[in-house]
Amino acid sequence: MANRTIVILGGAFSGPTAAAHARETDANARIILIERSAAISYAVGGLPYVLSGEVPESASIVPVDAAFFQRDYDVDVRTGVDVVRMDADRHQVHTSAGVLDYDSLIYALGAGSTMPPVFGAEADNVSFLRNPAHLQKIMAALKAGARHVAVVGGGYFGVEAADCLARRGVRVTLIEQGPKLLAEFSPWAAARAAQSLVEQGVEVRLNASITQVNRQGGRVTGLDLGAQSLDVDLVLLTTGVRPRTEIFAAAGGLVLDDGSIAVDDRCTTNLPDVYATSICVSHRHAVTGKPVWTAQASDADKTAQVAGQNAAGGDVRLGPTLGTAIVRAGNLHLARTGSTQLGGRRDVARVQVSGTSCDPFFRGSDSLDVTLYYERRSERLVGAEVVGHAGVDKRIDVLATAVLAKMNLARLGQLDLAYSPPYATARDIVNVAAVVGQQAKRVRMWQPAELEQRAAGTVVLDVRDEAERAARPFEAPAVSLREIRSNKAEFDKHATVVFVCETGRSSYLAACAAVQRGCPGAGYVSGGLRAVRALSL
Repeated sequence: MANRTIVILGGAFSGPTAAAHARETDANARIILIERSAAISYAVGGLPYVLSGEVPESASIVPVDAAFFQRDYDVDVRTGVDVVRMDADRHQVHTSAGVLDYDSLIYALGAGSTMPPVFGAEADNVSFLRNPAHLQKIMAALKAGARHVAVVGGGYFGVEAADCLARRGVRVTLIEQGPKLLAEFSPWAAARAAQSLVEQGVEVRLNASITQVNRQGGRVTGLDLGAQSLDVDLVLLTTGVRPRTEIFAAAGGLVLDDGSIAVDDRCTTNLPDVYATSICVSHRHAVTGKPVWTAQASDADKTAQVAGQNAAGGDVRLGPTLGTAIVRAGNLHLARTGSTQLGGRRDVARVQVSGTSCDPFFRGSDSLDVTLYYERRSERLVGAEVVGHAGVDKRIDVLATAVLAKMNLARLGQLDLAYSPPYATARDIVNVAAVVGQQAKRVRMWQPAELEQRAAGTVVLDVRDEAERAARPFEAPAVSLREIRSNKAEFDKHATVVFVCETGRSSYLAACAAVQRGCPGAGYVSGGLRAVRALSL
């Protein structure tokens, strides 16, 4: 049997990974990698941190080059070559350098940035931030004296870019046309991200649409935001990406409404002997079971491993995704995993608790907020969100593992996690959140938004001490835990009563005591007044 020919379309991150795994699976295959740019492998996620100076400009964000792949993996790397079209029936790829025959093909053309129509033609001082060439253009503008940068788009890329540019010391305006940053996060978490960026010096404009772009020669000099105008030296477009799947679709490949390619657990497509990988593919979500497009580097890496091995004759399977992500906004870290959008589902509940990253008496202890999403009947964990400073990454990784393992709150509450004062508390906040979720069956747990929309006649009582009330006033009668437990507190025990405190811990205890004292309608606000205030930012 003749040696198989494997053609890989696309470099960046997934193409080289697929090539490496294909070679490890089949030592005799002929492997050809096609890439239109000069660099075949680079870390997209590292680009913003060069802007901040946290990654030196001299550091290489290109982990391997074409010569390395040709020498160590015997891969025929062809850079500066464009893919024109595919002929799936004939197993051929037409490129700017000629026609290639293949036995199996790996489609790894990734995703392309979208240019908002209002910007029209290209400009010297307008750039995306998706590859080394973009980075060079931005760095040149900053070195030439650009002092006011507009970042357009408040998703992951936009928040990271704004954060890193602010650390560089330039003036930054972050423009988002929606009502909040970071669409995949809760309104509460998104509000905290915006506030943290503002504290860092970033001007955050929400519900802001660019109505006109002002130009002078080949440069953009200003952006009109309705009634207001913004003078700018440099514009970074981070308005999102779209899967680059036009060539695949033109060859008869099936794509979803969002333009992504839905692959199975072997990363195969509907085209014969064609596999797909990178951030142009969707695959099964661990909770919903439906294909989801995450555009996450970790998912791109996993699909590349599977596609590379199977294209070379292997038989490996791809696990489901959770869309786990983490982002930095100023001094705040935010992370999420699984299904965290309630979307009106009555069978899913959420619990939010506040705690610390390690023992409070230890230097460096920081506040942490954990939100769990779980099925009401089975109490199976389906998603989580963690917001804070130190320790966010550790907790979200534990919770992602718990979701994939289909743990319920009882198992999560008893999970044996490492403890030492510099690293955690004896009962970690992850365990605490699970236990509080279980105990929510005893008392009603109000969400912050529900408190704002409460019905007339609802009794709200503040269980904070006098100093806390003086520091952060809240319009509600004060009552102490001692008074509730001794049955001395005066309130209508037939009414709907909601207790509030800063974090939700004391108010939960108050609600438990009130229920035991004959007030079945007692409840507390999950996340406390801190969560309520965040929603109003």
